[in-house]
Amino acid sequence: MKIHGISWVGSRTSNYQAMRDFAAETLGLEVEREQQNAVVFGFPDGSALEVFKPTDDDHSFFEHPVAGLIVDDVREARAELEAKGVEFIGEVHDGVEDSWGTAWSHLRAPDGHVYVLISRPALTEPKKPVDTTRRFDELRICLKVKDLDEAVKVYREGLGMEIVDEWTHPAGQRGVLFGVVPAAVELFDEAQWELVDDAELGRQVAGDHALRVEVRDVDEIEALAKVLADVGVSRDGEVTTTPWEQNCLRMSTSEGEQLTLFTLPAEERVVREEARSVLSVRQA
Repeated sequence: MKIHGISWVGSRTSNYQAMRDFAAETLGLEVEREQQNAVVFGFPDGSALEVFKPTDDDHSFFEHPVAGLIVDDVREARAELEAKGVEFIGEVHDGVEDSWGTAWSHLRAPDGHVYVLISRPALTEPKKPVDTTRRFDELRICLKVKDLDEAVKVYREGLGMEIVDEWTHPAGQRGVLFGVVPAAVELFDEAQWELVDDAELGRQVAGDHALRVEVRDVDEIEALAKVLADVGVSRDGEVTTTPWEQNCLRMSTSEGEQLTLFTLPAEERVVREEARSVLSVRQA
């Protein structure tokens, strides 16, 4: 038997609606599934908090929050523990379509509290490795601008980016290429896009792309904002702190391009720096 971790907590309460509101509104947890006598809140790592109504008779013995121990096979794990004298409550339960686990069985530990063995293959089955070998040498993001010279000021004089190539065609068409290291491509679904607009600006802004520039601290945000203002980029508000602990200042260019100067919280910054450190040029 292998215990993979504690990835489920269940609570049966007579204050169901208050507890549901606390989890959803105060803690900001996302409802993963609604059940007749319970609600399941999901976490990004796949774990869950399940709150049971007092009408849920199947969990009438829940007198405290119950921790779920994740195992590969509940029946095998139960048999092994029963052979060691562990007391179980009731039979093994098999999940149905809206159940979080595929099977579970409750036990009483020496501390007098109830625990539960749960199987959930999504948490325990080996994940197929994804090939993340880079298949290109350089990724270019192209932006169409009305006034190229004004845009160049923003990127070269405002952000301090280096021009690595520029050209003019015989008929007058022009282009400029800036080198950017490091850089990242960030994809949002529509709900995330709206969430970011609300958190950073307090309103929705038209458009389907934006620039986000990471700096070290709020002082750097203010210093860079001043430089950008000198080349025609306007502030759309003041520095705000998002629910995910980023400090952000939204700005916009004369052509309406959205630009966010932001800092990461300390722990996230460490993670991003580690990720940047392993990036390398494409191997031949």
